[in-house]
Amino acid sequence: MKRIVVGLGMLFAATAWAGEPQGPAGHAAVPSGELLTVPSRDGVTDNLYIQAPSATPPWVVILFAGDDGALHLKPDGPTTLRGNFLIRTASYWVQQGDAAVMIDTPSDYANGVEDAFRHSKESLRDVEAAVQALRKRFPSSRIALVGTSRGTSSVGNVLEHNSGLADAFVLTSPVAIARKDRAGVSGLEADGTKLRVLVLSNRNDGCPAAMFYAAKQLADKNHFNFIAAESTDGGGDRQAECSGHSPHGFLGIEDKVLGEINRWLAGLPH
Repeated sequence: MKRIVVGLGMLFAATAWAGEPQGPAGHAAVPSGELLTVPSRDGVTDNLYIQAPSATPPWVVILFAGDDGALHLKPDGPTTLRGNFLIRTASYWVQQGDAAVMIDTPSDYANGVEDAFRHSKESLRDVEAAVQALRKRFPSSRIALVGTSRGTSSVGNVLEHNSGLADAFVLTSPVAIARKDRAGVSGLEADGTKLRVLVLSNRNDGCPAAMFYAAKQLADKNHFNFIAAESTDGGGDRQAECSGHSPHGFLGIEDKVLGEINRWLAGLPH
């Protein structure tokens, strides 16, 4: 198990979404993005926002935001959930030479989705259509599905029902504790000895559905790779504990967390 420890004050340089010109550590500006609309189910489309430094990136990293997942994508990027951990740091992947793809909720759920939909066959079909379009666009690239918080339910749905769709799966701050009618990924079952799956959690995550111990149990049960992070920036009250600007969203240690994911994708030792 890998552990990341960072003290207070290591604030990530770019807390806004990836469409802004500044990179995640003050680096050069990333390429402007492209809005792509993909037909999925009958009469339903999905919007993707693609930023790619080349036509042949090593990885196409598809990002599934938490909360209700609705980004309300426009030609210049997301208009909501811009503070979400994966959305505000999307430019990191482009600066590593990979393509970053933000995936919106489908047109028939434009205002957001609940867990029931994230676990549905319809959600699976939407993701399958998106991946098919991206494989056509980037035929030599590998695909990674990366979810955070409630977005891990969408990634887990693919992992359970069509694990061959992607080359790697990453669950950050997974919602591994069932609460009321939200099962999250508490019941996720997949063979981590045959699949590339990484779970990453903050020891100080205060979100009731995403506590560290549950993420570790999820990884151990399924033989997934696991990385432990540790930070204390942000949060402070019940509502904020599940926000992107808290330990749940790796506030202050974004670069280090993303670096660990990047090394894992590259097959490098931790």
